[in-house]
Amino acid sequence: MTKGPKQVRRLARNEFAAALKKGQGRALQHVLAYGLDDVSDLVLDACLHDQRYDAQAEPGRGAWLFQMFGHSELYLRFQATILEHLKTETNTWDALQLLFLAAEMADHGDEQARQELGAKLRERAARVEWSDDWLGAELWVELAGESGLLELARIYGKRLLKDPKDLVPGNIFGEGGTAQEHRETLRRYAEGEPEIKIYSDYLEERDAKKEAWATIRVDEAARNREAVRRQYDVARILKVAKAHASEWPGRFYRFGRVATAPELEEIHNLLLQERDVEARLRLLWVFRRATLPLLSNTLFEWANGSDPVIRAAAIAALSNSHDVRVHELAIAKARAGELVGADSEALELFRNNYLASDAPIISQAVLLLRPSADDAHDLSFSLTDLATQYPDMGMAPALLWVYENTPCAYCRERALVQLDARQRLSADVVQECLFDSSEHIRLFAQNQPASKS
Repeated sequence: MTKGPKQVRRLARNEFAAALKKGQGRALQHVLAYGLDDVSDLVLDACLHDQRYDAQAEPGRGAWLFQMFGHSELYLRFQATILEHLKTETNTWDALQLLFLAAEMADHGDEQARQELGAKLRERAARVEWSDDWLGAELWVELAGESGLLELARIYGKRLLKDPKDLVPGNIFGEGGTAQEHRETLRRYAEGEPEIKIYSDYLEERDAKKEAWATIRVDEAARNREAVRRQYDVARILKVAKAHASEWPGRFYRFGRVATAPELEEIHNLLLQERDVEARLRLLWVFRRATLPLLSNTLFEWANGSDPVIRAAAIAALSNSHDVRVHELAIAKARAGELVGADSEALELFRNNYLASDAPIISQAVLLLRPSADDAHDLSFSLTDLATQYPDMGMAPALLWVYENTPCAYCRERALVQLDARQRLSADVVQECLFDSSEHIRLFAQNQPASKS
């Protein structure tokens, strides 16, 4: 570890906006040190609109954002705006964040927030036509306890009594010991309340189906393989390719994964002869997860060609091979800075061809890039994959680049883990991570020696 943390640096407005959007700890550090005066509009917008890059994979930010305004002089302004938007927001992820913010306010003694949150969740639970009627249910049970559980159970029960085929929310109280306590509560009240009984029975039946499905899924991979084999052979894949029948690679690379060596060789030969660009693309997709039987010069020409779609598919196909020419292509792409857009999978060329001497070339290449958020995410995923597969010290600069530039908290966490494995985590980074939007990153930082210095 390097020397201890420095005083919090005041961020310029654009720096703060970027850190806030990514959820980096420096945004919260800035507010705690210097207040909201110059950035209150940015923080309020982040409260109203979920800025996570991948809302399904990254932890929520309600509690993190609350720390920025919850004890400030601007609380009432934030409270009024958040609760007003809570009444009308229809975007699922924005609405969920508003619900979490209202819950944070309620948990800190705001009775108005508690009342409006409860009203909104009861309204949502009762509206059958909403596909997101589950939104906030688990949150309300956690906040309101047994009373919250029972009122939601009664609402869902009324829906089931009206329509036994209604798909009401099932997992409203999480997992573990508390979940079991809630189940027992429902069973206890079910004896005297038809609404709660039908909902409790619904949950029991749902759990039984989940257990049966889990048993079925044990053999799912084998069945999928057999299904692909029954549905496709070389002739069928060629027919589909020539008909331009699919805009996505899924069916082609699934076939490639189960195809025999002679079948892959036949597809490869047909690929090299194919003049129809759309059909060629689809035949290339067969090798997205399968190893090419031969490495023709034509593939390398396509990987450097002017057609961006064919170029991307050729790079993906070549990345499955271990060959000096693939390694040379990887080095050439990195040195030329051709790592985004159609070349966004170029780092995958190193996956089966990496040498320790490649690390400084890769790091220098990414340090010079100013990618879009999507390209930064693709690069970050490839870099952390490489660093995990090849744990040499030379990847540390690239991993620091990931920490700074990825829009995704999951990739940021992966980079931190790999930096730690290389003993390249500075005390300043650890200190910043203690304020990160991701609870996983905060926990990671708390377990670092530098966090206690």
